[in-house]
Amino acid sequence: MTQTSIKEHMIAGWKRLSGQGRAFWALFKQRRVIIKQQSDKPVINHPNWQLLAVVTVSLILMGFLFLDQAAGVWKSTVPPVTHKLFRLYTDLGKSEVVLIPAALAILALGVLNWKALRVAQQAALMRVQMLGLFLFVAIAGSGLTNNLLKIMIGRARPRHFDELGPMTFDPPGLSSSFQGFPSGHSATAGALAIILILLIPRLKWTWIGLTAWIAISRVVVGSHYPADIVAGFAYGAAFTWLLAAWMARHRLYFRVIDGSIDVPNQLRLSATSLYKSLSLLRQKAYDKASNKSAQGED
Repeated sequence: MTQTSIKEHMIAGWKRLSGQGRAFWALFKQRRVIIKQQSDKPVINHPNWQLLAVVTVSLILMGFLFLDQAAGVWKSTVPPVTHKLFRLYTDLGKSEVVLIPAALAILALGVLNWKALRVAQQAALMRVQMLGLFLFVAIAGSGLTNNLLKIMIGRARPRHFDELGPMTFDPPGLSSSFQGFPSGHSATAGALAIILILLIPRLKWTWIGLTAWIAISRVVVGSHYPADIVAGFAYGAAFTWLLAAWMARHRLYFRVIDGSIDVPNQLRLSATSLYKSLSLLRQKAYDKASNKSAQGED
């Protein structure tokens, strides 16, 4: 492939991506108009925020008063094997684990030539893009705002426990050593919990257990105190729930069904339809390249 053809493909891909961005913005504005005109706007049964706030604040206070001190002493007694195992598991809480695949899916599908597909196949790819956008905004949004809170609060991490104790705050926390509260990995874990519950609700308690252990692993490896992970997990979960509720009200991937945020069956991702769409695009690209090659030989 020559340098000129590569440049042409990049320009064409950028045009398709920008065109999709404009189409999405037009769809969003259209949905807003429809929502404003609705007389019976969908009502979402939100969680009991007051109860959740009381429980979360109570757990954080328990951490400040009792658990954080105990965790600071306990971290030096963790066996090396346990530390290594939890160090592997804790990496699942890194935001890039979700952000990179989500961004690649959005960009890769955005540069494809959707005009070659039927409407149903375009809809399948659109669902993948919309889901990727939700994942990206949920993880990146909760992560960035959580990091701002960490800097503003400036709590010392457990690595300084012996010299400073668990209750040292030095805002703004411009150094990583003073960015302990709330935990960023735990915020990602909380966001993942809500994402997985919304997509596969029948496994709700499985998702809560798996993601909660990502947060707990931060205490085991000595990176955070218990209060840090409670605050981070709660923040990531709340951020993602509110984002999903906003998308449901605007009918962007999610819908409000009987007061709950849900994904209608016709909008759920189908591996078969996605595979067929990508296969058709690949075949059309191959046919186009073959035709160009044949014309060049003529």
